[in-house]
Amino acid sequence: MPNASQMASRHEVTPTVPTVQASPRNGEPTTKQPRRRACNECRQQKLRCDLVANDGAPSTCSRCQRLSLSCKVDNDFRRTRKRRKSFELENEVRELRRQLATHEASSAALEWPIIPPAEARVSEVAVSSVSGASGPSPDPRESSRVPGLTTQPVIDQPQEPRRSIITIPRARKLGNVELSVEEIDELYLIYMLHYHPYLPFLDPNTSLHEYYESSPLLFWSVIAIAARRLQSHPTLLAKLARSVTDLLWKTLRSIPYSLRVVQSLVILCTWPFPTSSSTADPTYMLAGIMVQMGTQMGLHRALNAEDFVKVPLHLNVYEYSEWVKTWEACNIVAQSVSVGCGLPATIQMHDWSLTVAPESMASPHDISLKWHLRIEQFRYRVSQALTSNALDPAGFMSARERLSLYRLLNASLVDLEREAINMTPITRYYLAAARLHLHSFHLFDDSSVDGYSDRIVALYYTAYSLIEQCLEMENQESGFFHYCPFFCYQVFVSAAFIILKVMMNGYFEQLLDVEAGKRLLDAAISSLRKMSVANNDLPGRLSDVIGFFCSLPDPRVISGESIDDLRLRVRNRLSMSIVYDSLWEWRKHFQSDDDDRIEGSEETQDKLTIAIANYAHFH
Repeated sequence: MPNASQMASRHEVTPTVPTVQASPRNGEPTTKQPRRRACNECRQQKLRCDLVANDGAPSTCSRCQRLSLSCKVDNDFRRTRKRRKSFELENEVRELRRQLATHEASSAALEWPIIPPAEARVSEVAVSSVSGASGPSPDPRESSRVPGLTTQPVIDQPQEPRRSIITIPRARKLGNVELSVEEIDELYLIYMLHYHPYLPFLDPNTSLHEYYESSPLLFWSVIAIAARRLQSHPTLLAKLARSVTDLLWKTLRSIPYSLRVVQSLVILCTWPFPTSSSTADPTYMLAGIMVQMGTQMGLHRALNAEDFVKVPLHLNVYEYSEWVKTWEACNIVAQSVSVGCGLPATIQMHDWSLTVAPESMASPHDISLKWHLRIEQFRYRVSQALTSNALDPAGFMSARERLSLYRLLNASLVDLEREAINMTPITRYYLAAARLHLHSFHLFDDSSVDGYSDRIVALYYTAYSLIEQCLEMENQESGFFHYCPFFCYQVFVSAAFIILKVMMNGYFEQLLDVEAGKRLLDAAISSLRKMSVANNDLPGRLSDVIGFFCSLPDPRVISGESIDDLRLRVRNRLSMSIVYDSLWEWRKHFQSDDDDRIEGSEETQDKLTIAIANYAHFH
């Protein structure tokens, strides 16, 4: 039978000790032991209690008797204490979850010194305003997708000090693609060596692993562009196309946006994923989203960026320079995509207020970017000046006004070319593209206007010179056709169709060196095939279209016999109208005479077979 000291120690572990009965020994009857139970006062102080509760009236413990306390035993006391402990534990867990959600919402801004912490603060405020409570949110970005559900005002906190955390390189995975650290570094080197010079707005001194910490979309966008020509992994681009596109749309559903999202759109609009149809290409739409996002963030007013956020925002010299370069790249890409698609610009470029970055941040890449910006501003001026007549269905100015505008715009372009005499070959190519953009409007002139044939010949040699310049860059730079932006391809294919259409015309055939033009077209077809990234993409298909026209027995099909036949039927695609006009002629050739809407007819199949055979023989 346990002694008194043992029973007292049990009282310290378990407040209530049940009645204990001793087993019979030597035939002795079983005796009932008194129950020991701590009173409320001793239990609260966690002290030993010598209270003994028998079947009769309960006695008083020695401590309560000495201190004149009320010695009671309350069965509800224990349950009340448990509930209080449970409530305190729940409060503690709730507070820890709130702190964890707050830390996750602001970790990107704290770990990356380039993105202003204000963006993380804005995201946190948006989550609070949507949830309507101070509790945590499982995913702050998901909650911010539905803004404006409450009108309760919030008070933003002051800007937190910037902190820089060293990023540890590690393997990354997206969908069914997993890349090691070595593969990531190799792809980033490919991007910086071959793609970055065409649009140098990212910082080469920032590693791709650091970019991942602030934006997985930017990281995978760079990876996808670098994988376009990766010989060691030829299926990587196809695997990334779907996953990166899904990540893009998922990111666009989450607001507010960051600088890195805008930079991702700049890259994806410059080198879009390959497609076989221009109508299925979302680049023009994404360029508009890119410009609107940048404007909403205040990239167009980098000196007064605080006007577009709810918290104090003070950009340092590096951040200010990055904002300016990103906004320059936005405008360059938006205008280039608009010209390449033959559609109006998605931004009013004459209203730009781009400020020169501090001299301490200037670099050769910055100079190249600013020159590209000036050239795109000129192309915008050309489109606006020549297509701003509300009385014309296509917006073209009258013949007399266009002649005056041609002279003024040509003079401005000559001044640009004179200033850029020591620029890089890429900048000189952009100038050649601007000259082709201006001269392409000659195709909309009436043949009866003075100097029409001279302007068409000038257009022909402008296109001829641009293709020759591209071929020279391919030989010198080793890879122009492999790495150039998609809008460079669009300008190139426009030049090829100009040569084809003018050279095949019965009137201009007598004025031009047709044999030299055919040799250049052969080189252009081969170059388009080099530009092709995937089977049956747009560069590959357009090379087949040009080759088809070259192999026709009657070369007059595309441009006619007389000088009047050179005029375009498609007149609303600006300088790219020549491409769409030629494609209409190509489709028309394969349409059945009985029912031009029936696809797959026997006659159409025969024509396709003959065309393919002739094209193969031509090459």
